[in-house]
Amino acid sequence: MQAVKSGQYSLQCFFLLLLMMSPAVGFAGPAFTVESASSKLDGSVYFLNAVFTIELPGYVEKAVEQGFELPLAMEIKVLENRKLWLDKEVVFIRQQYRIRYHLLLDAVSVLDVNAGSKRFYASLGEALEHLSVLINFPLLDNNPLSADKKYKAQLRFGVDSKELPVPLKSSSLWENNWALNSDWYEWVVNP
Repeated sequence: MQAVKSGQYSLQCFFLLLLMMSPAVGFAGPAFTVESASSKLDGSVYFLNAVFTIELPGYVEKAVEQGFELPLAMEIKVLENRKLWLDKEVVFIRQQYRIRYHLLLDAVSVLDVNAGSKRFYASLGEALEHLSVLINFPLLDNNPLSADKKYKAQLRFGVDSKELPVPLKSSSLWENNWALNSDWYEWVVNP
């Protein structure tokens, strides 16, 4: 079993060297954009609906094709607006995903780290399309929100650079930026 892991690691290192020697693919614009986000109260729970545009640079797609895991994270904050002080964070959610190409299956998996569930797709494009629409994601229950206060929510989505595989984040030869995140998108939450 150890020989298989060692051989797989050697193969990944070989492909990493190939990626580093290949010319960087030009890329304009953000890789992740939050197009829209809103929350709605249903019973006692707020649900989040959001739409993202995901356009990965070529070097990220190549890394996934070569077997490197791509960690993604969606961060959500609900803040209480305060006039004289900084806004108070009421809720913080970090939803994590792991994208990986499986050569033997010729498929791409998306692991929902928080839920522990995995889904398979025929291509990276299909996997990203699935992640680009979020419907009825449980955000919070109504208890922490007070009717006499004002609240806002913020959302961003992107590569979780802290969770990148070591060969990708430690190589000084990469001239490509792995800190790919959307800007914070903000909307009002009505209790």
